[in-house]
Amino acid sequence: MKNIFKIFLLFALALNFAFAKDVLVVGIEGETKRLNPLYDEDHDPTLGLLFSGLTKHDENTKVVPDLAKSWEISEDGLEYVFTLRDDAYWHDGEKFSAEDVKFSIESAKDKTLNSPAIANYEMVKSVEILDPYKLKVTLNSPFPPFLDALSFGVLPKHLLEGKNIDSDKFNENPVGTGPYKFVEWKKGQSVEFVANEEYYATKPSIKRVFLKVVPDANVRLMQLKSGELDAALIDSSGVELAKSDKNLDVIKFDSADYRALMFNFNHEILKDRAVRVALNYFTDKDSIVKNLLHNQGIVAHNPIQKSFANDLSKKYSFDPKKGDEILTKAGWKKNKNGIYEKDGKTLSFDIYSFNSDPLRVAIANILSLELQKQGIDAKAYAKPKTAFKIADVDSFIIGWGSPFDPDFHTYRIFGSFADSDINENGWNYSHYKDENADEALKNARSTNDIEKRKAYYKEFLDAIYENPPYIFVAYLDFNLAHNKNLTGIKTQTLGHHGAGFLWNINEWKFKD
Repeated sequence: MKNIFKIFLLFALALNFAFAKDVLVVGIEGETKRLNPLYDEDHDPTLGLLFSGLTKHDENTKVVPDLAKSWEISEDGLEYVFTLRDDAYWHDGEKFSAEDVKFSIESAKDKTLNSPAIANYEMVKSVEILDPYKLKVTLNSPFPPFLDALSFGVLPKHLLEGKNIDSDKFNENPVGTGPYKFVEWKKGQSVEFVANEEYYATKPSIKRVFLKVVPDANVRLMQLKSGELDAALIDSSGVELAKSDKNLDVIKFDSADYRALMFNFNHEILKDRAVRVALNYFTDKDSIVKNLLHNQGIVAHNPIQKSFANDLSKKYSFDPKKGDEILTKAGWKKNKNGIYEKDGKTLSFDIYSFNSDPLRVAIANILSLELQKQGIDAKAYAKPKTAFKIADVDSFIIGWGSPFDPDFHTYRIFGSFADSDINENGWNYSHYKDENADEALKNARSTNDIEKRKAYYKEFLDAIYENPPYIFVAYLDFNLAHNKNLTGIKTQTLGHHGAGFLWNINEWKFKD
């Protein structure tokens, strides 16, 4: 009897091991409110598993075909004719067609749906279906990032037409054309997927995937070491510990994701240009990258540093003497406590960060301490996301950055027309207003001449140097720690919060 039990136990263990190789558990930082690309096209990791766009980006961040097999663009940049795949199916078995693309683009530009994606589709004049797998999109004006924008997930017309997409049950039980099908969402815990056996491209090798919500990077590392997770992004402070584990490998990803101190222009003191310029000179970015990030990143000088339009001809260096000269000239003098004072008011403000993000908390604390040494009464506070609104606090440790066209994380962030006080889809939480920046951003997105675009972005960078909305601190590297038996992972320049690290998950597999 004992021998039979041993044989049964060995068989069960072998069966479980074989099954485990078919299951992938990935730790993720957070989850979206709706599993719908119309409402979270920025950095939710679930969307790339579920949905496909007309285009996608390869490992060099180049736009390549996806649901669109090919396209032709008119010489004036106003007409795009797309030839679509005829072998793509929705997860419920219905066939994908041009009707779905037309529906998705028109939904994205529908003002009543309050989608943040609208900024990338407001220039669409019309969408005309030429046949079931061919359509023409006409723009009112050239929009160079349009092919990048079309990487957002296409939605199924047959499931959403005539419904309130904003609140429909689809958002919790989505159907896409991507490499994985939705199974179950345990909010605050995990999202489960199963391989889409009808996927038109490289079919997934791993049959089941769980995206497990683990907000704390230190906890993600612990669960990687214990085997509870197979892969997850970890903080720079944990890289050496992960590398020392015989069961883990670490892959470094470059990113366009930066951290900065956002100034609130409604704040009486921070709206003073001289103060904001001086604060930039008081910030030792090199020290933060070296000592806090352990050189897992680079110093940030502007929001498009990782793009073709980068220009570093104007940037702030660490120069406390210069900062003091600027404040003194503006009428600020240090009082008996060593704090700058003007007209009876001290130079004081609060720095907020989310307490769920250890890196932002650390940056806030470092800036607070270092600015206090320079005579600035800057206090750091780490609170839950639900405890405050970014647009209301004095200053905030913010993060943005897109690896794609420079329009994506500039137009909606630094344009006064995107001020969150007046535009519910705007990301300008600082209430920044600069006519030169506005004009440059609008011009840069409406010409196809790349040299002119570079010139316009140079004007934009000049504007935010002269009238700084932020202290740009650092661009982050991201490190993916994973089970050594997991192969097929390819790097790509990542976006905000490491968006895109699962970009080729359909090619991941466990060693036999």
